[in-house]
Amino acid sequence: MGPAAERLGLSPRMVRYLEAQGVLRSERGPGPRGHRHFPPPELELGAAAVVATDAGHPTATLRAIRQLADGRVSAALTSGDALQRFELLALARAVEEATRPRHPRPPHAGPPEP
Repeated sequence: MGPAAERLGLSPRMVRYLEAQGVLRSERGPGPRGHRHFPPPELELGAAAVVATDAGHPTATLRAIRQLADGRVSAALTSGDALQRFELLALARAVEEATRPRHPRPPHAGPPEP
């Protein structure tokens, strides 16, 4: 919980709230304590949730959007419709590209030395 909260710039209490509201999902570790672990995609979703809530969008809206997305994915996978599956994969790829950190390219140093 602590590392996820630190990465998102939130208190652990707020991360627990987002999880309780269905905006974020954690995985539980083994053992009786079952520490929460938030995979990288959940942390990216959490970062987007922080921006959305800061902009005034309620967590109920975020939860509803997540449920709609989960439903679309489930329907596409169970329907066997190749176009639905392709659409979702293309969308996932576009999101991955859009959220990839941008690193400035070094200036071209010219041709290699012989």
